[in-house]
Amino acid sequence: MKKNMKTLAVLAALLLCATLQAQDLKPVKDKQTKKYGYQDKQKNWVIDPSFDDAKKFDDDGCAQVKVDGKYGLIDLQGRWVLPAEYDDIGKFDKNGLCELRIKEGKTKLYGVADRSGNVVLPLVFRNVDLPKKGGCILASSDVGLPGLVGTPLWGVYSPDGKEVIGPRFLYSPSVYDDKLVAQDVGTGLEGVVGMDGQEILPFDFLKISHFSNTFRTLDRCFTQATYTDEGRKAETFIQPGAIIPYDPGMDRVRAAAWNNGCIGSRLHANQAMGIDLRPESYGTRSGVCRDLGNDWGLTGKRFVRLEPILTETVDEYAMQDPLTGNYYTLAARLYEANGEMVAQVADKGYLIAECTEGVLYNAGGIDTWFIFNDPNALSAPARSIQLTGYRALQHDNVCNGLGISSYNLERLVDARTFINRCKEITNGENVGVTSYILPVLNSRDARMQRDVMRQPLFHRMFTMEEVVNCDVRRTGADLEVELHHRLVCPFEDRFSDPYYTMNGAEEIWWGPHNARTVQLSLRPTTNREALADDVAGTGVFWDIVLSLYEEDGTWLRTLAVVPYADYAEDGVVVFEPLGIALVTRNTIHRRPGGREIVHMRAPMPLPHTISALEQFNFRERRPRP
Repeated sequence: MKKNMKTLAVLAALLLCATLQAQDLKPVKDKQTKKYGYQDKQKNWVIDPSFDDAKKFDDDGCAQVKVDGKYGLIDLQGRWVLPAEYDDIGKFDKNGLCELRIKEGKTKLYGVADRSGNVVLPLVFRNVDLPKKGGCILASSDVGLPGLVGTPLWGVYSPDGKEVIGPRFLYSPSVYDDKLVAQDVGTGLEGVVGMDGQEILPFDFLKISHFSNTFRTLDRCFTQATYTDEGRKAETFIQPGAIIPYDPGMDRVRAAAWNNGCIGSRLHANQAMGIDLRPESYGTRSGVCRDLGNDWGLTGKRFVRLEPILTETVDEYAMQDPLTGNYYTLAARLYEANGEMVAQVADKGYLIAECTEGVLYNAGGIDTWFIFNDPNALSAPARSIQLTGYRALQHDNVCNGLGISSYNLERLVDARTFINRCKEITNGENVGVTSYILPVLNSRDARMQRDVMRQPLFHRMFTMEEVVNCDVRRTGADLEVELHHRLVCPFEDRFSDPYYTMNGAEEIWWGPHNARTVQLSLRPTTNREALADDVAGTGVFWDIVLSLYEEDGTWLRTLAVVPYADYAEDGVVVFEPLGIALVTRNTIHRRPGGREIVHMRAPMPLPHTISALEQFNFRERRPRP
């Protein structure tokens, strides 16, 4: 033990001497030769001026110098540690390693050297990363695999340059001691591997973070979990409202088709019905819709997806992929509300035609479906429908049959583009999922909330078509609010641990009977631009919360939070930044072309007070021209 202590003391003394000596030497330009060298404090040349440029010595006693446009490293005696052959040399890290870079044409190549001047990783890599924690080198290189041309993959190497894990990761992994959080090149999902390449956590997660000897994870179903360093699950938190998303299954056609019209979208009982087509009469088509007879579940929240799947049967239902020659058909699958598959309703099919109201689907020759464009189409046992703008569809190939552009299909050959598309699908299926967490007030705030929510506005249940998107236009001093038939809400979801954020918009579904409701409430906030309490005198500021309720009155989710309403009068409240209006049915009047308009004469922006919301009431008003 004493011998080891002496050795450490000697090394520390030598390092201190080198540091002091390095501080004594300064780079100086010789006036006669215009070259750089190094002088001591007495301005004596210790290293003769022979360099085109020179930098200060570091604490390790190395200095970067330039000769003929290239950089090298010298020691305190002017001897070459690394010859002047590089376009850039990085600083040594705590493990005694530095990055090297050269340029061949327009290509930059990287390698790694140690303090002794040994090139431990040759300059053949597209990039290198020297993690602060963990004794390893991360480097990326081209592998030239199909779909990965021009996409370098990252591998893991020991400090002496030996390959530990070959190139297999899309981005540079995060290193935590002897473990790596990395992203799979095939799916873009994250997992955890050891330095020996063994999986500790599978590549099934959207995001993984490391904290206090644990891994925090978020999977594709937006379930949060905690794992030990050894990979044992310790805790699970299932996110309410999340569903198992549509799975591209490593298939470009499935990925490209998602959310393309009715393909891959969630179709509820309101939206998908059987149809008996009537013969064409005077150039128009019509039909009678009827219930499909699917088992939509006790609550009616199951849904159907139309999904392209591979088929080996080349018949009238088959569509060929022009890039691969594979054949696809359009199947219909029934899912639980959480995304678990219940049954395959139709194992093959294709789209027959489209019209203004929706599309027709041939379900394997057994039935014909009509799929409304509007997810909130009113459900009825039987209804007659005019098919305006009827147009037959071709399904000779997947581009025509699924409405995919050949460009969007071809670009998914690139691995990085495909992964981004998969992420878009996962996020798009679950955008707004954090709004399903019920806000909980403490008892004091709950009492104040009851005191300030006195206006009729907070006790009104707004139904479908009373909460809609709107466009606000100013005509002089007046305001024209054009109402839309649907309600699309923007959402920003944030998960703190692991940190994950996503933004998007979702069309609100009003339930199996279109009987869900929206109600307003108040929530205390620190935002002093929000509503001031001039009703109960609590001295607290309040946000307005728009919440969606089930038809039985139970809270379902938060749709939006806004600091104040912009305009209000009889039967109308306008939240301009949200693009949302709350209207009672008797306030709406229709213009030619089906436009629904609310006209406000010289409205004044509402004061940011709770009492200002009293301008909303339910009195019938005369339509204004």
